[in-house]
Amino acid sequence: MKFYKLCIIGGGLAGLSLAYYLVSLGVKDIVIIEKSEVPGGLLITKHIRGYTFDVGGSHIIFSKDKEILNEMLYILNGNYVKHRRNSKILLDGLFIKYPFENGLKDLPPQKRFECLRDVIQAYIDRLLGKVKEPHNFLEWMYYVFGKCITDTYLRPYNEKLWKTDLRTISLEWVGGRVPNPPLEDIMKSAVGLETEGYKHQLIFYYPLRGGIYALINSLISSIKGLNLRCGEEAVRVLHDNNYNIIETSKDVIGCMYVVSTSPLNESAEMFRPILGKMSSNLRLLRAVPLVVVSLGFKGDAPPYHWVYVPTEDIIFHRFAFLSNYSPYNAPKGAVSLITEITFRDPDEATNVSNYSIVNRVIEDLEYIGILKNSRYVEVYDVTRWRNAYVIYDELRSKVLSEVRDTLNKYNIIVHGRFGLWEYLNMDVVFRKSKELASYLALKLK
Repeated sequence: MKFYKLCIIGGGLAGLSLAYYLVSLGVKDIVIIEKSEVPGGLLITKHIRGYTFDVGGSHIIFSKDKEILNEMLYILNGNYVKHRRNSKILLDGLFIKYPFENGLKDLPPQKRFECLRDVIQAYIDRLLGKVKEPHNFLEWMYYVFGKCITDTYLRPYNEKLWKTDLRTISLEWVGGRVPNPPLEDIMKSAVGLETEGYKHQLIFYYPLRGGIYALINSLISSIKGLNLRCGEEAVRVLHDNNYNIIETSKDVIGCMYVVSTSPLNESAEMFRPILGKMSSNLRLLRAVPLVVVSLGFKGDAPPYHWVYVPTEDIIFHRFAFLSNYSPYNAPKGAVSLITEITFRDPDEATNVSNYSIVNRVIEDLEYIGILKNSRYVEVYDVTRWRNAYVIYDELRSKVLSEVRDTLNKYNIIVHGRFGLWEYLNMDVVFRKSKELASYLALKLK
């Protein structure tokens, strides 16, 4: 049995960035076990007949943390392009500036007035204590934005995205993920003045060549002595004589510490020897599955980066023009586009056929005027993900606190979006990897 100081389960962004920081601190003797043949997790890019598709959804590089942003760009070694965000919300045939609250000027006058009236009324009601503090995501939207903005955009979009009752979603995640501009900015927008929201994302970066997977490739190239074992699944984690033992689909590995970035909701059997009956609770953790349909077609794209679609009768909740992210993502005179579609459960996402979902996407793109004619489509791809968006419900915190406390006693640490079961952007994953690496370096040197 081969013995390592540290075994990382999962070769996605969390696992690779952790290894990157550990190696930079002088820690050696690390192995990464990755179930898939290709590492990267959601940051997977496919290249099909000259088109580049990020098939894990639209990913961009941005951060309010300048240190982390600079480190991510440093890893790309100059292979990136800088953008000023141009994103929209498609509503009743109009392309409204994103975030919606900063795009009220794009609405018809009556709707503008109603949105402004209701957001001011909501503000006054909060000041006078006329409304109770919100306890769930749906209540929070009405509490902060009032009826018009919530009913026009926020509620329908989030119901479409989350595919669950918004009253069951807690507020733990809202602060860093949902734009919440000052009232003054909303008022300015309503009277036609330009304002910007979600400002730390206003300027973003993207790989010039290679799609978002260029970040993964660059990470791998930057880790000296990387021991990355792909196509090998961690099946069981056991603890014996102060050491951890990992039984994989190909081997048995011993290690002092284990860091798991594997999806917790799929880790019940892997951790059963450690957690016992408690491991079954991991199956209670919920995430929204995602299907990404990518299309390459002849034509021109509008100057937008990505577009949100709250309308119920359009199948996708968001689409992105990747050929606007980088000119190398599509042949000249063509468009590289991805659409994102969520489902209620993995079975529903699996059972829909490629033929039906691609044809529905094409029909909807024609209907909204993005695709002029289905004959212009040259390539397509369908990629399915069992876990995409982590759901913060009432069970989550209880399950996580019990599981983490028990695993930590055995030097087993969970990490990353699906290990921590947190809705993390890439920059926060890097930050958490850096912090965890500093902690582990003291233990492993």
